[in-house]
Amino acid sequence: MKPKKLAWPKYWKEGVRELSASDPILAKIVQRNKEIKLYSHQDPFLTLLRAIVSQQISSLAAKKLSEKILFLISLENCVSTGNLEDNSDASVFLASKSSFRRLGLSQAKYSCITKVATSLKNNKQYWKNIDSFSDHEILSELMRIKGIGMWTGQMFLIFHLMRPNVFPETDLGLLKSIVKNYSLNDYVSARDQLPNLKRQWDPWNSIAAWYLWCDIDPIPFVY
Repeated sequence: MKPKKLAWPKYWKEGVRELSASDPILAKIVQRNKEIKLYSHQDPFLTLLRAIVSQQISSLAAKKLSEKILFLISLENCVSTGNLEDNSDASVFLASKSSFRRLGLSQAKYSCITKVATSLKNNKQYWKNIDSFSDHEILSELMRIKGIGMWTGQMFLIFHLMRPNVFPETDLGLLKSIVKNYSLNDYVSARDQLPNLKRQWDPWNSIAAWYLWCDIDPIPFVY
């Protein structure tokens, strides 16, 4: 697996400043976690792989399984150098996909990741220009792949494309952080408050989500 150059959102300082001014509670969360900033690995396949692996399992389990898969991709990349049309991570996965199945991926997740890798290989122009499409257009296209739902698509928007105004409403970690920080009773109360909070955080919902994650996990999982 080739090292990727990390990228940070250009809008970050402006968004943090405006959010902190509009929401005193979030301002305190930012202060507690101000050294941690969202970044992108600049690889659509790896972001989607991490997000698919993370579906319906704990963050800790997702981190461990993702690390195993990424390590195997690195090994397979070394072995297959010169034998593939290209040595992208998606191509490496497709060339050695049976090895990845043995790591503990469910059949459904294995199949979904395979479909993503195939799309990246066969639709290079679309993926090259993906940042030119709207959030809605990208989500609609991604969700045509069986196994990718709204949450997985939103992880892609936040962590790969670094879109500024995305909030995954079904994410239990975010709901947990809202309950904790906004003195609410339970997840139901948090969901009831979300429309108001999202309006308050607009157009920087992605930044709000990031700091809410950071406040319950000092080393948040970067997809």
